[in-house]
Amino acid sequence: MATDDPATQLREKGIALLRGVFAKASLTRLKEAAAGCFEAIGTGGSVPQRYRFNRFSHSVLLTALTDFGCGDSEELLAPLSATGLEPLFSEAMGCEWTCNLEQSWLRKKFAPLQAPSPEYQPHSWHQDGALGVGFPLEAGPVIPMTQLLTCWIPLNPCGRDSPGLEFVRCRQPALLHFTELDDSALRRRFPPQEFWAPDLELGDGLVFLNSILHRTYATPDMRNNRLSVEYRIFPR
Repeated sequence: MATDDPATQLREKGIALLRGVFAKASLTRLKEAAAGCFEAIGTGGSVPQRYRFNRFSHSVLLTALTDFGCGDSEELLAPLSATGLEPLFSEAMGCEWTCNLEQSWLRKKFAPLQAPSPEYQPHSWHQDGALGVGFPLEAGPVIPMTQLLTCWIPLNPCGRDSPGLEFVRCRQPALLHFTELDDSALRRRFPPQEFWAPDLELGDGLVFLNSILHRTYATPDMRNNRLSVEYRIFPR
């Protein structure tokens, strides 16, 4: 990043890297609950429908953690009380904001050799602004993006020994059609220096705009799995 100021990073590149911003105690609490949650899911028993478990992306709603020791929404939202986040979100959204726990997720991403089943799929290239959008079968008129902001926080180090995220650090004026999201097509479309997969430690996080292209970043030599929380921020 050319600057350490998160607000400037968001304005210029659409993504801000936050180093050591999030309290490790609250993240560790979430991590312990997340481990219990996915361990329970891994037994093969019935998963409560309210978790909205996705076996392909291996994700559950963050609210599932209330069954595993996180007592209420205040504890689930504790990382968002980090210093500087409130004005950062307000400036990026251009209005008052709220976090929607019904669109905030806990995810477990596997090192390639530890994928639990052929059904599991790392997230491919996408934009979060496509949430709730219906695409036509073929590319055509510009489709408006859903207004939101994503705050993504790993619960363990990632990007080197466990899967992280990869980004195209270019703000997009509109949603790309799903036929335009092939990796080779994107690498022809954008210069190589705009592809970025940061190494993150516990306490680090990322905030990015709805237009930013991103995907799960995993390499064959990774040996550890990754847990992460993903808060979705909407206009109030």
